[in-house]
Amino acid sequence: MIYGIGVDVLQVVRIKRTMKRFGPHFLDRLLLPAEREQLARTARPERFVAMRFAAKEAIVKAMGTGFAHGMWIRDVGIVQNRWGRPEVVYSARGEQMRRKLGIGAGHVTLTDEAGLVVAVAVLMAAQPQPQVPRKGARAAPRAKARRK
Repeated sequence: MIYGIGVDVLQVVRIKRTMKRFGPHFLDRLLLPAEREQLARTARPERFVAMRFAAKEAIVKAMGTGFAHGMWIRDVGIVQNRWGRPEVVYSARGEQMRRKLGIGAGHVTLTDEAGLVVAVAVLMAAQPQPQVPRKGARAAPRAKARRK
């Protein structure tokens, strides 16, 4: 079952101006360590950062928290797997919030065209874990059926 859907659109030129104005400080506040590693290997850093920013926005919109209510911009991130597929990752605090809200897997798609970046996030509801009785615990008493 879907927990939430989020979308964000961003002009790459805005990120380019912000990166020029704030430099590494902006990147330190925005990116998780794994994202910084991937940024170091990219040929188009402004595009990479814009896609990460838009994806983070889309994810917190899908969570229903925005960048408030316990989520910060570095509590969620996007890293590419070895095939290039973007995957949602969380900081320790973000992971705690994800579990608290009952969010399971996250899916993100990213695209860009004519200086715009679009991110769409779909978060799935976590699957309930079956309750396993503890050793030595007694089962709850059954309710007796009433006869009319």
